[in-house]
Amino acid sequence: MSYLLISLFFLTFVLLLHRMFLFTDLVVNRGVPISIVAQFLIAALPVLLLVTLPMSTLISSIMVFSRLSSDSESLAMTASGMTFHSQLIPVGVVGIATALLSGFLMMFGLPWSQNTTLEVRQQMLHSRVATFDLREQVFHDGFDGIMFYVREIEPSGKVMKGIMISDTREAGTNRVIFADRGRLIKSTTSPKVWLRLVRGTVHTVSKPEKVSSKKTGAQDDSLLARNNYQIARFERHDLNFDLTKSIGKTKALRTSLRAFPFHELRNKLTEHEPGTSRYNAILVELHKKFAVPFTCLILAFLGAPLGVQNRRSGRHGGFALSLGVLILYYLLVTFTEGVAESGQISAAVAVWSPNVLLALLAGYMVRTAGLLYAIDIRGLLLKPFSLFHRSKS
Repeated sequence: MSYLLISLFFLTFVLLLHRMFLFTDLVVNRGVPISIVAQFLIAALPVLLLVTLPMSTLISSIMVFSRLSSDSESLAMTASGMTFHSQLIPVGVVGIATALLSGFLMMFGLPWSQNTTLEVRQQMLHSRVATFDLREQVFHDGFDGIMFYVREIEPSGKVMKGIMISDTREAGTNRVIFADRGRLIKSTTSPKVWLRLVRGTVHTVSKPEKVSSKKTGAQDDSLLARNNYQIARFERHDLNFDLTKSIGKTKALRTSLRAFPFHELRNKLTEHEPGTSRYNAILVELHKKFAVPFTCLILAFLGAPLGVQNRRSGRHGGFALSLGVLILYYLLVTFTEGVAESGQISAAVAVWSPNVLLALLAGYMVRTAGLLYAIDIRGLLLKPFSLFHRSKS
């Protein structure tokens, strides 16, 4: 159990390092309070645990049986009459425990995580609106497609002078706005900010487009659309933008379905026609509620024979093979889920077939270890090449 907890902590910490850059940017550069970022971190834990829990189960099982094998304790247990299969009873207990924990996270933890993340994101947006400010003679690019420059800000902090704004939010069009004065208007009910500009010009540059010749009607490469550069003067101009894009929205279909509990997903099936992409995606998510926990149980039994190795395999042969198995497994899961959403195969086959293949591999290796009390990882990896060489010769 200690190996499991250590592996779980280490892997979760490694995955959190990737998100720490985002959290640091939110606190330092975007002015989001640390308390809100901490809530966002806690809400992300169930998602991370669902990734690290199967890996930790496999690694801990390998480490335990590798230690028993290196200390000759497995040999002593076998000599005393304890078969290899009887040694797998603790592995089954740990596998069932991790499977139950993974099932709890899939049924309750994942919906809570997604809903809490949405709530915390809204708090981030409103907090950023409240703390949004501009500094003098500094380029501010904290928004997608918009850059600010303010020459001077009055002591009251409400009126800005000498404003330059670069707006590239619209594809194919670049706008540069110059204004004598401006005032920032913040919304307390939505993640939006208005910048009210006074006396200025808007310089718009759009990409040249080909136009058709009036005589022939054919497209002429030498004729370009006119007015691709425009200047407009204004006395008052309101520039509005929201903060949602700067922090980011998750619109992926698979991610949005995670926010729904099992019973709500079943109810949503009746809202869509069978065969549609959304109907298939809901079916995939329903099957994953049960298939993902079984992965932990299978990996627990797979790690045991990988830990009991002979000397030819080397000390880290089981880790190398387990890493390759995990990579192939998750690639297969991603591929089959995408194919199932397109309707080419059923959701049940897509979700459960990787588990079936993994279970067959685990059963084969457990059977081999039970007969030989060791697994020749090196020979197992080189076997396909030797068979190919024999058939070629």
